Amino acid sequence: MTKVKLLVAEKSEIFREGLQKLLEQEPSIEVVCTCRTGFEAIECANEYQPDVFLIDPELSECNGIEVMQRIHERLPNTNIIVLTCSKAHADLISAIKAGARAYIAKDTVSIEDLIKTITLVAAGKVIISHPMAAILLAEINSLEEHKVTATAGGAILSKREQAVLSLVAEGLTNREIATSLFISEHTVKVHLRNIMGKFHAHTRQQAVALAGEKAAI
Repeated sequence: MTKVKLLVAEKSEIFREGLQKLLEQEPSIEVVCTCRTGFEAIECANEYQPDVFLIDPELSECNGIEVMQRIHERLPNTNIIVLTCSKAHADLISAIKAGARAYIAKDTVSIEDLIKTITLVAAGKVIISHPMAAILLAEINSLEEHKVTATAGGAILSKREQAVLSLVAEGLTNREIATSLFISEHTVKVHLRNIMGKFHAHTRQQAVALAGEKAAI
């Protein structure tokens, strides 16, 4: 079995060491490096090129968003998980725009759920913890109420496009979205293409982030 190579960047020594010991007991995960500052995280990522980068955004020396941006640009195959105490909508949006594929609240996640998240993110999934997902979905679903324009021409998301984008924010795959909405997977892809076109987004995650930003205006 191929192990997921994991890099952990956490400012708290106690939390970092405890997390390392717990994760090292999981046979599917290999903790290749741990670090406490932003610059250390960048150096370790360049050296080990991990599959998954687990980061506390409150790192010293170089802030977490900048660290994620640098790693996402240099190592696009490294999937980023944010493990944070912040439940601020702006922090979630900033993390997604910086390349994060998962945003997890420290105070609600169990070690079992964290391991599952690491495994899913390594496989290309997108995960947002329930407290943050609820906030994000509420803002996305308010797009129509606020008549938010997605393009200079004044186009807005249809109810079906909002539904698709809401499920993307929950981390569902195209197949899972199709099953949930009782439509074909091809139709889901068409909706996603239209959504990304309206927001001039290059990825699903960027579309979610931009939708949240516009809903907050």
